[in-house]
Amino acid sequence: MKGTRKGLSALLLVTMLVMLLAACSGNKTSNGNDNAQGTNSAQTSNETGAPDPVTLKLMLFGDRPIEMDQVLAEFEKRTKDTLNTKLDIEFNPFADHKQKLNLKMTAGEEVDAAFDAPWGSLNQNVSLGYYQALDKYFNNDEYPGLKKAFSEEFLNANKINGHIYSIPLTNAFYDIEVVYIRKDLREKYGMQPIQSYDDLKTYLEKVQESEKGMIPFALKNDRGFFKMFANEEKMTNAKMISGVSPAFNVILSDDGKKVLGATTLGDSADKYASLPAPYNDPYYFYPQYDKAVEWNKFVQKDVLSEKDPGALFVAGKSAANEATINATAQVRQKLQAAVPGADIELFVYNSKMRNMEAGAIGTDYKAWNDIVIPVTSKNADRTMKFFDWLFSSQENHDLFENGIEGVHWTKDGDRNYKMTDKTTNYLFPGYEFTWSPTMSRINSDNDAETLKLLDYQSKPETYYQQPLAGFVFNAEPVKTEIAKISPLTAQNDPVFKNGIVKDWKAKAEEMNKQMVAYGLEKVRQEVINQVQAFLDNGGK
Repeated sequence: MKGTRKGLSALLLVTMLVMLLAACSGNKTSNGNDNAQGTNSAQTSNETGAPDPVTLKLMLFGDRPIEMDQVLAEFEKRTKDTLNTKLDIEFNPFADHKQKLNLKMTAGEEVDAAFDAPWGSLNQNVSLGYYQALDKYFNNDEYPGLKKAFSEEFLNANKINGHIYSIPLTNAFYDIEVVYIRKDLREKYGMQPIQSYDDLKTYLEKVQESEKGMIPFALKNDRGFFKMFANEEKMTNAKMISGVSPAFNVILSDDGKKVLGATTLGDSADKYASLPAPYNDPYYFYPQYDKAVEWNKFVQKDVLSEKDPGALFVAGKSAANEATINATAQVRQKLQAAVPGADIELFVYNSKMRNMEAGAIGTDYKAWNDIVIPVTSKNADRTMKFFDWLFSSQENHDLFENGIEGVHWTKDGDRNYKMTDKTTNYLFPGYEFTWSPTMSRINSDNDAETLKLLDYQSKPETYYQQPLAGFVFNAEPVKTEIAKISPLTAQNDPVFKNGIVKDWKAKAEEMNKQMVAYGLEKVRQEVINQVQAFLDNGGK
């Protein structure tokens, strides 16, 4: 998930990002979806010609920036005679956001815009009819900011069931995962920079021995060790299917035209027996869980209730934190403000990415994150007019992504910015709201190694296309079964990811049996059927 700023990568906007995201001049207005619910036409009853005042209700996750109100006040001042719009932004803890959003959707509560993502509940909620189709707002001269920022090619890559259901947000096609460590502690122990899991383990052991009261490695409850210790092999005939619970690994034939099987954690051996090697190994996709058990000794005791391990790290209460690379400069600034003399380093734990190998990262060329307009909104037009304004100029975009110029940030050339002593008062989650490869500024305060990695993750040759790019699972036929299974996986996934149960294989088998009772086999067959239909219709 997810940093708050771009790095050097934006300087060399990748060929594919330019091709996918740059504006396409001369595009015709899309016919769109004329049946979107909740849209409104702007009323213009006041003397200035501005529409009637409206307050939009938005849902994001994370901490509300300390000086959010100052930025909103500046926005209102600039747009009173044009948009005449106020924003009521609800910030929820990340661990609660998905549940709260889904509860509001099932209750029919009015929400004008919300964060969702393919790795969240986007695909599932689209299939359940919770979000409005937004086709008519893009490639439309009435929304020139959106037309400029989102090309037809990029929108096509992010369609679900042939329609646009979100504003797709990205600044590259991947955000490299890292472990932040304390450089000052590493030097104190006389260690060289960390270059392997063994080095990291030695560092954590020294913290455990030497720093009484400090957590060696703070993890997040539902993220755990995340992708640490995972299989690093290129997946060209297998793909994890998101938007369904539980997650399935779908195995394809060598020519990519036939589904050979779909497996999930805890499946019995017979589900793997007919699959080709290495996929016939029931634990091929799960090497990380043994290591998670081994490394759990470094983790905080109450990890299942931990929602913000990053706060522990920047406060000097932990010595390592698993996260992503985009936030490096802000993490350093926060830590040094709280712990004078401290500094950070990052360890890229995927070895192929650490060595900046070509073709190391699989992608379907979709955005990571999205803004959706729920069907409960009565202000879809006004909401999209706000986002049109946001993406219509660099000045507008800067205000929300970086804050007030001269207070929260300063320009450093045409595309760069520098932090100020007030930057930490406005750390806005741009990845939820504003990310753009053509508008997000470059943080000049990143260290040289971070800038190299950000540049690496921006290059087209860094990526390979995953199979089943463009496939979206439709949960509607099995929504009852998924509703029963989802709470079970939500309860157990953090246990596996944090290495809490030593005999995790037995725990997984037990969970799988419960899922079978809730309809697992029906869900599995639906996944297989939909993927095969996608392939039969020309999907790859």
